[in-house]
Amino acid sequence: MAAEELGSVGKTPAGDILTSRKVYLVTMVQPSPGAPDGFEEKYNAYWSAVETHLSQLESKAGIVMRVFAEGIIGRGDDAMLMMQQSNPGAHNLVRQRVSSGAVFEEFEDTDLFGQVIDWGRCLQSGLINRTVTDQIQASYTEAADKRITHLSKRLEEGILESEAAVLLSGDPGIATPKGIEKFVISPPELDELERWVQQANEAIRQQMAEEQARTAAGGPAAPGQDTPGHEGHDHGPAPESGLWTPGS
Repeated sequence: MAAEELGSVGKTPAGDILTSRKVYLVTMVQPSPGAPDGFEEKYNAYWSAVETHLSQLESKAGIVMRVFAEGIIGRGDDAMLMMQQSNPGAHNLVRQRVSSGAVFEEFEDTDLFGQVIDWGRCLQSGLINRTVTDQIQASYTEAADKRITHLSKRLEEGILESEAAVLLSGDPGIATPKGIEKFVISPPELDELERWVQQANEAIRQQMAEEQARTAAGGPAAPGQDTPGHEGHDHGPAPESGLWTPGS
């Protein structure tokens, strides 16, 4: 969280903050196995910064008593296991809170979450018929709207009076119910990670364009690039920002 965002906590009387319902919003940055060298370092630096800023915020506004996470199915030990397998950085952040007494709440509705994922995949499959596309888009929108309503309801019902919760979400603009204060944790390391990903993707796109130009001209492939018999070299695009979104 930027300094001014942390400082804004002090503009409200401490008693009001401690007795209000609060959610600390953390952007869910995912790991990216196979990413170019440098990603893991940026990923680890981000989660380390989040831990520092979240701890500072807890000392001013109240310790985390509830954990909510997008994309995680189940609650308690089941949710912890799923997060451990899918996102070690987020797991470390949550594990410390759970071991101190926080409850990992069930956030997602399994059916609605599955609908959003599957309809999203359909939209990304290269459809050519407008009628079919419109029907799938309508189904996706309906499922997404129902999911948003469900998530808001879970926050409303799950965060009790005077409690603070941490919410790990792919959408920093996610709406929270009225009466629940939202504090966005966005350390500079998040911007650094996003810039790094953009630069890595641009470098790979440029490399691919140069290879295509050489191939069109009948020239040899660049050293170390894929040629017949050069197996296992990945020329796919670099991972995107690592921010989780349904359907990704």
